[in-house]
Amino acid sequence: MKKVVVLVLFLSLILPATVFGADQGINVYIDGVKLQFTSKPIQENGTTLVPLRTIFEGLGANVKWDAKTQTVKASKNGVNIEIKLGQKFALRNGTKITLTTKPRTINGVTYVPLRFIGESFGNTIEVKGQVINIISPQPPSFEYDGSSNTTAQPSTNFSVQEIGKLSNRVVYIETYDSSNKPLATGSGIVVSSDGKILTNFHVIEGASSVKIEFNDQRSFTTSTLLVKDEDLDLALLKIPATNLQYVKIGDSTSLQLGEEVVAIGSPLGYKNTLTSGVVSQTIRKVDGQNYIQISTPIDHGSSGGALFNMKGELVGVTSAGVQSSANINLAIPSSDVKTFLAKPQAEQSLSSIVQSKPNTSIAAVNTEGAKTLEKYLNDNYGGLTYDGLHLDFEWFVIPSEDRTMYLIGGTMLDGDQWSDWVDKQDANEDAMPTFILYLSNELRNNLNISDTMVSLYLDVYVTQYPSSFPASSITKEGSRYHLVYNFIIGSVDYDSGYLYYLIDPDNNKNYEKVRIK
Repeated sequence: MKKVVVLVLFLSLILPATVFGADQGINVYIDGVKLQFTSKPIQENGTTLVPLRTIFEGLGANVKWDAKTQTVKASKNGVNIEIKLGQKFALRNGTKITLTTKPRTINGVTYVPLRFIGESFGNTIEVKGQVINIISPQPPSFEYDGSSNTTAQPSTNFSVQEIGKLSNRVVYIETYDSSNKPLATGSGIVVSSDGKILTNFHVIEGASSVKIEFNDQRSFTTSTLLVKDEDLDLALLKIPATNLQYVKIGDSTSLQLGEEVVAIGSPLGYKNTLTSGVVSQTIRKVDGQNYIQISTPIDHGSSGGALFNMKGELVGVTSAGVQSSANINLAIPSSDVKTFLAKPQAEQSLSSIVQSKPNTSIAAVNTEGAKTLEKYLNDNYGGLTYDGLHLDFEWFVIPSEDRTMYLIGGTMLDGDQWSDWVDKQDANEDAMPTFILYLSNELRNNLNISDTMVSLYLDVYVTQYPSSFPASSITKEGSRYHLVYNFIIGSVDYDSGYLYYLIDPDNNKNYEKVRIK
């Protein structure tokens, strides 16, 4: 293993770097409105720090400063935050949260970590270069125009007419081939405010692009696929939209025989058609797949539509029907939907369903194969959503000296993304190692490549010396410090059935191993 480690660490010397520093000027927006700071935000160890009072007041939080204890206390909508200067942890509703950078006072201004503050109050943080967008959460509403803040309560049953107002969370789908010829129609479900659309895999199979149409006549065309599962017959698409009303996913395992349910979809192209019926069987296994059997009428074009219980919760995805006078129709249970949505997500082209594999063979480990694999990784895994986080990588691949495996380097150029991932790792020690398992499985399943070593790096520029990182990973360049930090390496041995990895290999030489399923 020592020879492999040396080869992987060599990647840090040749991976490209991008300037990442506060000296370029950071702009922060809350719901499109630019925050005006009296003192400029700074970055340290890849974390953005902003003046305390400006960020809290901008988010509408109540804030108190205790000069004696050097403690900040802020509250909003039942969320209470407590931060003490100089401490690398904070309290959120009494729970201790580790911070990547200590809050501190600089030139009389108190700075706090932006992402921790924003996300603690339920906001979404989007980073695009030196622009940081803070997006407020959108409360679910039954009103078609989104003007009401009325939220479905789990204990409340609604009428069929009230469930019908959820049609703004269900979309009509048209699919097209590479020549822009129509292929099929179906339905989809909005499952996030930022444009994630759930549908059946068979609806989009073979398509190069998809048109998504809402019941208010808004339409979006996309070719972006986040994740698919042909066995579950589910696919997740992404459209360029924000602040969408989306469904609340309920518990299909709690459905009762005879319970009333409502389906919304586009049978035969008739958009947002509502039908009602009952649960005929809570679990019906067909061709090895679990379904909810319902009497609710559905037809061609209903595939990918929503099945709601009378609490307004999504309990299934309408998928199939049996040609019979007995009115036998099937929906994928929400328990399987939750499992599917928890899968790692990576933006890729719909056309990759048809052909995502390189034309050049890369089974033989050589320089040409490494270049082909590098392009494949950057095309398909340059930006992905994993474990609820958006992660961007620049990939580099070289063959090992003995030509037995590919050495893969992934560079993160966004310090905030890396900091969020570190938070995940602190909460769950498998957060980073399982990403290596995910990527290795993808290469094995898609390209039949089993022998790889993956090494991941943080590559950023900072204005202050990053003392918490190994000195060997820091280079002084002008007025800034260039940090190239190898934070994990790992490899899957499919013969033994183990994932071997090192967290912080500069300081840790003892490999951990995890049994893979």
